[in-house]
Amino acid sequence: MRAIHTAALFLALTTAALPALAQQQTTADPAAASVDYVALREGLSNQNKALAGDVVAQRAIVKRNQELLKEAQKLDAANKKLIAEKQKLTEENANLEKQRAALAASQSDTATATSK
Repeated sequence: MRAIHTAALFLALTTAALPALAQQQTTADPAAASVDYVALREGLSNQNKALAGDVVAQRAIVKRNQELLKEAQKLDAANKKLIAEKQKLTEENANLEKQRAALAASQSDTATATSK
């Protein structure tokens, strides 16, 4: 309840102060007001230029990132091909090793049979 009273008091004080602020602005020197507008416009213009530069830089970064993404996708595809080829070679080596072991076993069997 106290908060409501405080808010009402604040609202009443601010509405009473608004006409006083409006009168102060209207009695100010018009030349000073135009200087303030020029300064504000220049400030906003400088800020706009800075932001436009930031936008250009961000666009360049996005473009470079897209190029890097394409390159990464190409490398990923090449890596997958290499992994598949490595797996085939590993299987082929395992088969050759089995053949070599079988050949060695058959040679040892024939050597044993001929020595008897």
